[in-house]
Amino acid sequence: MDPNYQLLTSEAEYRRACDTVLSRAEREILIFDRDLVALKFEDAARLAALTDFLRAGGRRGIRMVLHDPGPLERDLPRLTRLIFRFSHVIKVRQSPDNLRHLADTHILADESHGVRRFHIDQPRSALILDDPAYINPWRQRYEELWELSHPCLQVNTTGL
Repeated sequence: MDPNYQLLTSEAEYRRACDTVLSRAEREILIFDRDLVALKFEDAARLAALTDFLRAGGRRGIRMVLHDPGPLERDLPRLTRLIFRFSHVIKVRQSPDNLRHLADTHILADESHGVRRFHIDQPRSALILDDPAYINPWRQRYEELWELSHPCLQVNTTGL
């Protein structure tokens, strides 16, 4: 497929772009965000897309790096249940204090697709499809953030 880059300027466009990236994921979803609030993962359709992705099996997985996991634990009960249900393939980490000034965010799917928000407080963002060369630097940056971050959710498997 030909690479596709689209500049986005509204919250609605940003969320549609997130849905597009999530729908193209076949193996892995990587999320770097402040607190997941702007992504609206409590939305039924978006939560269903994540669930369908995970139910498809194989070696699928989701990794998240968050600056603040508080809203996830406190305000996103459906997403939290999904994370606990699929704890074997969903991992959540918190960025270290010295990196919490980073204000961009992104969702990457596999090695070819992504949506990048330039600043968490502004809707301006970019949707990138079918472009591994463009996504690769962001994937490398994500891997560096992942290595520097630490696990932050306590999964209780008592009773299994």
